[in-house]
Amino acid sequence: MSKKRRFRMKWGIMLVVIGLVVIQTKAYGESWNWIFFSHDLESDLFYDSDTVNRLPENIIRVWWKEVFHTKEELRSSGFTRSEYEKAAYQINVSEINCKKKECRRRFYMICSEEGGIIFSNIHRRQLEEWVPVWQEHSIGALYWKLCR
Repeated sequence: MSKKRRFRMKWGIMLVVIGLVVIQTKAYGESWNWIFFSHDLESDLFYDSDTVNRLPENIIRVWWKEVFHTKEELRSSGFTRSEYEKAAYQINVSEINCKKKECRRRFYMICSEEGGIIFSNIHRRQLEEWVPVWQEHSIGALYWKLCR
């Protein structure tokens, strides 16, 4: 298969994923089953129990949500004032390797209070890159909740 064809196929898959996320986001409040699992100074954290998917080799894929109390994290990440002023929450799709205590984020989107998407990103660079789970980060609390 040529490089050009593989590139088109990858972009096609990414567009389908984004489309599905948009469809699910539009139905926000009707189809999500958000369960609170932790909080910190900047946000409350929830995961969608209906999306917890146990993959082979003790890997869990899950959708989780971060409801912002402050916009400091977004501001420090380089978002413009018009972007972070509207942001109310972020939805993430992550995989957690319970056996190795590692994680990788597959996708995230930052949304307004009404559910509109302000920014979304598929982590192409991180699709295969696993990083250690840090207890003090939100994914650390999710690890302890789902990997028991």
